[in-house]
Amino acid sequence: MIVDDREHDLIERLKVEGVPHVVKRLPLGDIQIEHNGSMALIERKRTDDFAASISDGRWREQKSRLSRSGAIVIYIIEGSLYAQSKPVNTLISAMLNTMLRDKMCVIQTRGLEDTSLYLQQLSAKIGRVICGSTGLKSLKSKRKRKEDNVFQLMLMQVTSESVASAIISRWPTLCQLQTVLRCDPSELTSLSISSKRHIGQATISKLCEHLIT
Repeated sequence: MIVDDREHDLIERLKVEGVPHVVKRLPLGDIQIEHNGSMALIERKRTDDFAASISDGRWREQKSRLSRSGAIVIYIIEGSLYAQSKPVNTLISAMLNTMLRDKMCVIQTRGLEDTSLYLQQLSAKIGRVICGSTGLKSLKSKRKRKEDNVFQLMLMQVTSESVASAIISRWPTLCQLQTVLRCDPSELTSLSISSKRHIGQATISKLCEHLIT
């Protein structure tokens, strides 16, 4: 976790709680979390600054810059939405538009303590396989599947969803996986599916059979 050096109160809070982090000037975002090829840029705003940024145009301009970064974008809105320079309905509308239209995550926290807890959880999850449903649409769904799901759906024809998710976390494209299967397929045995489970030789053989021409 990298925290911008201007986030003085947050830095002090993380120090008190013993949360590992690096302090330096960030060109974009207030907090950056990167792991295993995934990066999240987190913008932290107190509600008074959130309301002011809507009025002066910073909210729109900042979202535009963050969207071009290619990173996961997360906003943390800290504090109560009431008694601000903008009506609470306006603030809620801006948050919902950011989530539904702009596809950016928005988290509201009660204050600095909550913000620290969220950052610790985000640091533990970003770039890692999260067990459970992946949110993939059913293969029988009439709705058009997103292109981002195509590789995972392909792998799920020869292996389980959890194995497919683990493979993609290490080798996110078909080309990368094919290279490993051609050069050193035994490398897949080092990939953990859970604390007690690794990819077996039978699965590796199936992948080689279907993915290497």
